[in-house]
Amino acid sequence: MTETSRTTVTLNNSYMKLVDELVDVFGATKAQVINNIVEYFFNDSKNDPLLEKLRARKRKENPPEEYELYERINKYLKRADKIPFNVFIEHLNLDTDFVISQLDKWGEKFSFMFIDNKIIKIKNDGSI
Repeated sequence: MTETSRTTVTLNNSYMKLVDELVDVFGATKAQVINNIVEYFFNDSKNDPLLEKLRARKRKENPPEEYELYERINKYLKRADKIPFNVFIEHLNLDTDFVISQLDKWGEKFSFMFIDNKIIKIKNDGSI
């Protein structure tokens, strides 16, 4: 059995009419129809770009606390000397524009440079 949770959905009248038309075709009740539509949407890989845009917007509007972010960056740089930029962004789970705007500040704080689309750690002797 799948774990579920309840929520209330408010739709305008035109959408509710469409839901009513789908009862007995796409579900036995209005709630089942709406559930099936939501599941269909999330399971359809054609919607992945839209979902990623929405996730990116959320990451941009709600970045993690600075302390938490610095801790993640520090941990990651302890384990790697050269990190592809896209991997760095995915690991931090942040918006690309936000990371780019912070690169100078973070590079100085954590001793790394951004070269050839990679985050490259500067060694203690100043070399890369």
